[in-house]
Amino acid sequence: MIQIFTSKANTLMLLQKKAKSSKIEKIFHFKVKEWFENDEKLLEKISTTFKTGLVVVRSSALDEDSVDGSQAGKYQSILDVDPKNKRKLKNGINSVIKSYQQKGNNVEENQILIQSQSQQIEISGVVFTKTPELGGPYYVINYEQGKSTTGVTQGLADQVVKIFRNTSQKNIPQKWRSLIKSIKEIESIFSSNSLDIEFAINKKQEILIFQVRPITSIKQKFSIRNLETSISKLISENKKQFNNISNKKNLVGNFTFFSDMSDWNPSEIIGNNPNQLDYSIYKFLITDDVWYKSRAILGYHNAKPNHLMQKFGNKPYIDVRASFNSLIPKNLPKEIKKKLISYYFYKLEKFPHLHDKVEFDILFTCYDFTIDKRFVELKNYGFTTNEIDQIKSTLINHTRDILNNFSAISSECEKSLMKLLKRREQIFSELHNSQSSYKDLLLSAEKLLIDCKNFGTLSFAIMARISFIGSILLRSLQKKGIFGNNFYDNFINSISTPLTDIQNDVLDLKNKRISKQSFFKKYGHLRPGTYDITRDRYDKNDTFFSDIDFKKKVKPKRPQFNKKIVSELLLEHLDVQSNIDLFNLIRDAIMKREKLKFEFTKNLSDSLELIAKVGIMLGFTRDDLANLDLNTIMKSKNYSKAQLQKIWRKEIELQKKKKQYNKFLSLPQIIFSIND
Repeated sequence: MIQIFTSKANTLMLLQKKAKSSKIEKIFHFKVKEWFENDEKLLEKISTTFKTGLVVVRSSALDEDSVDGSQAGKYQSILDVDPKNKRKLKNGINSVIKSYQQKGNNVEENQILIQSQSQQIEISGVVFTKTPELGGPYYVINYEQGKSTTGVTQGLADQVVKIFRNTSQKNIPQKWRSLIKSIKEIESIFSSNSLDIEFAINKKQEILIFQVRPITSIKQKFSIRNLETSISKLISENKKQFNNISNKKNLVGNFTFFSDMSDWNPSEIIGNNPNQLDYSIYKFLITDDVWYKSRAILGYHNAKPNHLMQKFGNKPYIDVRASFNSLIPKNLPKEIKKKLISYYFYKLEKFPHLHDKVEFDILFTCYDFTIDKRFVELKNYGFTTNEIDQIKSTLINHTRDILNNFSAISSECEKSLMKLLKRREQIFSELHNSQSSYKDLLLSAEKLLIDCKNFGTLSFAIMARISFIGSILLRSLQKKGIFGNNFYDNFINSISTPLTDIQNDVLDLKNKRISKQSFFKKYGHLRPGTYDITRDRYDKNDTFFSDIDFKKKVKPKRPQFNKKIVSELLLEHLDVQSNIDLFNLIRDAIMKREKLKFEFTKNLSDSLELIAKVGIMLGFTRDDLANLDLNTIMKSKNYSKAQLQKIWRKEIELQKKKKQYNKFLSLPQIIFSIND
């Protein structure tokens, strides 16, 4: 392989002789020193070699495609050169040579490569025959649609497809079958499965190859034998899991999709490759049952007893069917619920980019002032006028009930918050008076998390749902033209939250108006990665202030809105009590949501610190503990020290190994079928 990759031109000459499944455009190449010796002679040869069409003047430096490092895009290439126009051709060649010199490469053995410029390009891109970060067994196709190949050579292709290397030809999407066939042939020619290949597909569906070089970006080396076989087994296990969940019969809908952002956003909150502990705590606090209980309280379809979040490999996903079920008002007839789920899935599959905006662009979770426009889509999908009227009537009643009952709901959430605070004090008081053994610490951590769930995240989820409804109503007022284009953003920015407070208090701390001690007493529990035991809390992070630079205090200004017109709309559309101030209601819901989040994360953060303290007692680091499931940790309070250490060590090693394998599993943002 070292001898093959001597230059771009030499590599393409070899391929031109041997490749049957792909095409190399006509080539002419020469050395820089030959150009300096007799440029006129070379210009004449180029002109007679390329009798028709345009050419590309390309770099082919000796340091460009070595096994030690790729210099893709380092040197210049000149497109759209007429080979008959000697002046333009000469300028193009000199520009490429100048780009060598500007990079300090004055080697006269460097080549210049002249090629026919490809025509009628439909797709162009780059294929890596392994994942470029880890060397996982996937063909990674970065591509763009359109006739230009500039994005490819500059590394700007903006769409990605990953195909497992062992995928049978019949299961590869038709669009990519010929490309993968040609790539496999090139791997065979170079006796290498670690290649970086620039390609295009033209209107005739010919595969054009512009460049082949070794992948040099794989930094991590893993000594995993039979990796492709292991990943193949892992894919089969995940397919089986997908089918088992999809075939559940206790939800409306005959199948499901999975998205990493459609609901409760695990991709953002715990990440695409979370630790086992992060995942299990998030599951316990939110996605086991809090998600559907909070919605059932507000009058939505009860999706009990399903879990919202599932994990494929190590990537957390939302069960879209479970999510969509839980966001349909309960009073709708079952047949209409079925039809709505069918429509929701149809629209998500047709417009997958909406998977992180389902609340606003796909679902009907509440009434809004522009809803009749959206009902046109339902009519086009096949809903009858009577069915649409039923949906509208149900959404009106559902939204009105939530707005009318907000005061009572808010009061209950406030009571839960008071219980959370009081019980947290009590738990630490009891712990202070105990022996603080590992059993005491684990028991206290468990109590904190149970309270966090019962009095924190449940109320938070209720307020988060009402805040979503508020956002939908506000946006619809803006869309309807009642208020200007900046209305929604101005309103949201007028609300004071703990984030506002922390920005202002950081400034006060820097100006010595408050002490470090009082600052950390208030905010010390926060950490970058709320569920991650390996990340330091602010009060344990010596570098916390080094990256923060707030210039001035945040003073939210309440914008002036015409409340009368909104009250009239609420009365006209929803028959809502005239004493309800929509703006104050939404402001209150958002403030309570943020306050609840700020307080429940104290329980969560304190419980993580207690678990970390147990780790120190028993000889485990935070990184070790991150590999344990919450249930494993909590059951351990009943074991002897020796039993606990043995169980934890075994589980930690098992999870580390699983995570290492799962790193190689490439998964999309949305899973529509087992083929994904």
